[in-house]
Amino acid sequence: MANFASRFGPARAALEAVVGIDRSRNLPQFHRKTFARWFQQRGGGRVKDGRRTVLFYSCSVNYNEPQLGRDAVAVLERNACSVECPAQVCCGMPYLDGGDLDAAAANARRNIESLLPAAEAGVPIVVPQPTCSYVLKQEYPLLIPGAGAETVAAATRDLFEYLAQRHRQGSLATEFPGPKPGVVAYQMPCHLRAQNIGCKTRDVLELIPGTRIDVVEKCTAMDGTWAMKKEYYSISLGYARKAVAEMDAGRPQTYATDCTLSGLQIEAVRGERPRHPVTLLREAYGLDAEH
Repeated sequence: MANFASRFGPARAALEAVVGIDRSRNLPQFHRKTFARWFQQRGGGRVKDGRRTVLFYSCSVNYNEPQLGRDAVAVLERNACSVECPAQVCCGMPYLDGGDLDAAAANARRNIESLLPAAEAGVPIVVPQPTCSYVLKQEYPLLIPGAGAETVAAATRDLFEYLAQRHRQGSLATEFPGPKPGVVAYQMPCHLRAQNIGCKTRDVLELIPGTRIDVVEKCTAMDGTWAMKKEYYSISLGYARKAVAEMDAGRPQTYATDCTLSGLQIEAVRGERPRHPVTLLREAYGLDAEH
């Protein structure tokens, strides 16, 4: 019903009038089978004796981009990870964005309680969405001061940060029999740059033979829900067009970004959704997409 309403003109006009979401704003699509439901029906991770890895999959992956989560599991399992998905709720960034610190702290407490046993055991917490990994690393110790939040923060890795770490250790699979992405225009999300970890997505993808990553460090101005609002939508697209123009300059074969919200902005300008880097990696590994 939500997907139908997002494409139905009268419903969009009503949404704009009541909630303030611009009627021209392309919106995330919802999936009946969430990532969490798929993972449960699959029976969890299929590598039972590998490296324990916790996947904090995020709301956007769970509801809007479940294939991204499935691709992340495939890539992790290709690298001998025993993937676990403990109970989790939204990281809390939407609450922070709206100034509701109490609600953000409540979510942080629930996630810390769930993730802490694995973190204390030295298990990495891997996150495929930069905003969420940023919140777990940077905001949780501020929201919930103490050893628990610090331990969870120290165990948290962006997905490609983790994969790059595995490569440094000499334990990342580097055989790529599948299709190669070629020249990739890669928009590096703001919350990934803010983590000060370097460009790990580029470093990993360039392990694929014949791949060149052109990094674009321009904000697409999505900023949570800011670019959805009627009064800011057109302004936000002005910034997104600058980012896309820089991506276009390298005449890429593939467009990519780690951030699903930045992806919405790029799609609004280009008319086509960019790929998530983990999907490119899954394809290069020659792994079929699970459904």
